[in-house]
Amino acid sequence: MRRTALIAGAIVVLSVACNSQRANFNGPTVDAFNGKVVADGKPVSFPPGEEVILRVYHHGSGKSWGIPLQPDGTFKIGWMPIGEYNSVLNRASKNTKGSRTNLYPVPGTFNIAEGQVEYVIDLGKGFKP
Repeated sequence: MRRTALIAGAIVVLSVACNSQRANFNGPTVDAFNGKVVADGKPVSFPPGEEVILRVYHHGSGKSWGIPLQPDGTFKIGWMPIGEYNSVLNRASKNTKGSRTNLYPVPGTFNIAEGQVEYVIDLGKGFKP
């Protein structure tokens, strides 16, 4: 019973935080941003237990968002502002020697467009899994 209450409380807090951030953004948005990352057009996967975040930077507002990636390179998130973005891949892993973080600047830009829900973001030829 207590666990259910904690989970419900966490959902409410996340919902309020997302709506608050959306309320602070003044511009057009889409309701969903879903897709996958690939490397030179080929599927990408990440080791289980590795935290992988695609950090995206909105050109028009200067704001950034962290998009968590699944081990198969897919992502599914709610609303996002329409516009042009740059991005960086942030990979964090833990081993017996401690934590390690690798940043990989994603080449080029991509656009989130009105009416589009599915996206493929290419990490380029230089990406090493």
